[in-house]
Amino acid sequence: MNDRYLQAQAFAKSRHGEQKYGDYPYHVHLDTVAEFARPYGIDAMIVAQLHDVIEDTDTSFDELADLFGFTIADAVNYVTDVKLEDRAKRKLEINQRLLSLDPAEDAARLALIVKTCDRLANVQSSSNNSRRHFLMYQAEHDAFKHAVYRAGLCDPLWQQLDALIHSKDCLNCA
Repeated sequence: MNDRYLQAQAFAKSRHGEQKYGDYPYHVHLDTVAEFARPYGIDAMIVAQLHDVIEDTDTSFDELADLFGFTIADAVNYVTDVKLEDRAKRKLEINQRLLSLDPAEDAARLALIVKTCDRLANVQSSSNNSRRHFLMYQAEHDAFKHAVYRAGLCDPLWQQLDALIHSKDCLNCA
């Protein structure tokens, strides 16, 4: 595997430390998102590993830029939720930001791809483990798709995501 990717993977794993994704170490989620990003190149996989480090750790934009360059740091910053308690307000803010992105810009293209990979990973996990989360993602889907989808950018991911979202119900939810 590429040295830059391995550096990003190790950095994210270290920064997320003991955080959990459900019952699993957080890096399991990051690896899943990176695997979905694989067809879109090494930079997409790097952003996938780092996509939550600004949001969930004390990592700064400048630190990411120093270590991984401005394109990667910009992409991570684009997908970082603002610190608002109210989920609806948080999602409205990030959806407005993502809607404004031009995929002709490298960081914006990476952000849109990785945000789709992240949502696919979350919906897939919740469809197997959490009815409440799955139903939440179903309810948010139209607004999320309006903000993030760009025709031709990562259509295979959207086909998978739409199929999961539009299934009648989650498969094995508790």
